[in-house]
Amino acid sequence: MDKINLNIPKKSEYMSTIRLTTSALSNLNGFNIDDIEDLKVIISEVCTFFISNIEENNKPLSIEYQVDEERLIVEVSDLNDGKIDEKNKANSEMCIMIIESLADNYNFDLENKKLYLKRI
Repeated sequence: MDKINLNIPKKSEYMSTIRLTTSALSNLNGFNIDDIEDLKVIISEVCTFFISNIEENNKPLSIEYQVDEERLIVEVSDLNDGKIDEKNKANSEMCIMIIESLADNYNFDLENKKLYLKRI
């Protein structure tokens, strides 16, 4: 299994880098165009959620990809301190609805600011 780690500044201007990396790794794994687009939307949605809802941005977003012939595993983490306050819980519900509609196997841990996603 190959592991690719991407630590990227927690800024929206780097979203295209995250999307391109996700797309390239998904393509290497042989996913069809619909699956690739779904993965890009899921990862973008989570990163945008962290950028918008956790104010501190001194530390990067960490995105770890694990790639093998049969699956792609992605873990997105916000390494910054801070929590998601109650007023932003509605935003998390929308984000979760989008992820649920596109992902089969995932865990979105708001408490620890992580998303774990597995695509076969």
